[in-house]
Amino acid sequence: MIARLACISGLSALAIACVSMRARAQETAYRFEITTVGDSTLSFSTDKHEWVREGQKGIAVDPMRHDALVARFVVIHVDPEHKRALGIVTGQTTPITTDHVALIARPGTKWYAQPTLWIGVVVGSVIGAVVTH
Repeated sequence: MIARLACISGLSALAIACVSMRARAQETAYRFEITTVGDSTLSFSTDKHEWVREGQKGIAVDPMRHDALVARFVVIHVDPEHKRALGIVTGQTTPITTDHVALIARPGTKWYAQPTLWIGVVVGSVIGAVVTH
């Protein structure tokens, strides 16, 4: 019985590993072009990034200085019609210009919304049902 359970859990782990082969290291932070800079605000284009929401935190970096930190900001307004967002600067090391870029980390999905979980549940259930009958 223990050998069967070990086989089932091993096959389930193998199925999950095969499904989730995609590298996710580069998907956490996205770069946005800073279009305008105010006294304590900055705006940037959110074209193709509908996931940007109010309250998200980001940083502004200088790509000419190997992404040196320029400022930190919080998104205070998102305009989906014009595909723009407005951020308020919460701290800065040097004045922000349009030569800088904004970086925002894309929020992750909840554990129960990940497809690998449900694929593992289905595969494990099928293998368990086959083995026990």
